[in-house]
Amino acid sequence: MRHIFTRFICTALLSISGVWAGGVDLVYRLPTENDALFRGDNKAFFTYVDRTFEGVTTQPWEAGTYGFVRNPFRLSDGRIRYSRLHEGIDISPVKRDEQGEPLDIIHPVAPGEVVYTNSQPGLSNYGRYVVVQHHTPEGRFYTVYAHLSEVRCEVGQRVGTGNELGRLGYSGVGLNKTRAHLHLEICFLINQHYDKFSPPANKHGIYNGQNLIGFDISKLLLHCRNGLPLSLRKHLATLPEHYRVRVPCVGTMDLLQRHPFLYKGDWKKRPAALDIAFTAEGVPLAVYPADKPVTEPEVISCTPEPTLQQNCTANRLKNSSKNAALTASGKRFINNFLWLEGKYPPTQSEEEQNHL
Repeated sequence: MRHIFTRFICTALLSISGVWAGGVDLVYRLPTENDALFRGDNKAFFTYVDRTFEGVTTQPWEAGTYGFVRNPFRLSDGRIRYSRLHEGIDISPVKRDEQGEPLDIIHPVAPGEVVYTNSQPGLSNYGRYVVVQHHTPEGRFYTVYAHLSEVRCEVGQRVGTGNELGRLGYSGVGLNKTRAHLHLEICFLINQHYDKFSPPANKHGIYNGQNLIGFDISKLLLHCRNGLPLSLRKHLATLPEHYRVRVPCVGTMDLLQRHPFLYKGDWKKRPAALDIAFTAEGVPLAVYPADKPVTEPEVISCTPEPTLQQNCTANRLKNSSKNAALTASGKRFINNFLWLEGKYPPTQSEEEQNHL
């Protein structure tokens, strides 16, 4: 059995070695003419949201940044926290016509290949959006360009930073002409087989937002502002771990087949279980071998917070850090990582499988 597992690992690594070895560290460029980020003018770069909190109405630009920046609530000690995750950044337009329609053209932030376009705004909260795949030494990563007024590219098209992907707009949910913006993300693709077990309502295959987990692209843009390439491995190593989940080892999860740098163990040894380390936002940082087997995913560590964990983990964990556990959405999130070769972890019920 161990020999079969080792052979499977080697085959998986060989199958992706061309992509992994062939990628280079990329220079990430601004996707529009809005360069206010580089001038320190965040208010002109990030798009505000209309907010009323405790009777006071504001338009904070901070809500257009990455992270837990929306849905404010007050802690018992008087501090304000935010419970809603914004997984990308919202970039304001710099050009409009006489009717106020945005005119900014959207370009890829780095060379890549267009792998998905959605031209029907009613099918997604993202509205019209484009997904571009980028090859790096760490594997394939993806950028998302959302709320477009029109798409100007096709699936399979190889693009550079001079190509046009579309035009900035306000398609999608909860937007209007005044708040038109580009929603931009850089993401891990969690499972390239997502379309085989996703809910019937999924209209976007593996490029559904539930299968893309983003980290802060504004930091990449700032790092590369003077043409300096960025190592995603080094960047991800700077992100703080918030929690770990121990999962059954049912084989090499799809994420590790495409991003072997995440695994911190010996590929030749089959562990009893695997520990996945995440940021609070859900970005996978590393996968460690574990000696203690488990029959279902369980939280084994969690950073203390002055609020319940559901308020700072996008509702994937619940309770306090002392007895943190996965919520129902958290279990679905973790099970996405575990789906392999048409099988779920052996203890997962048929009802849970159908719920995914």
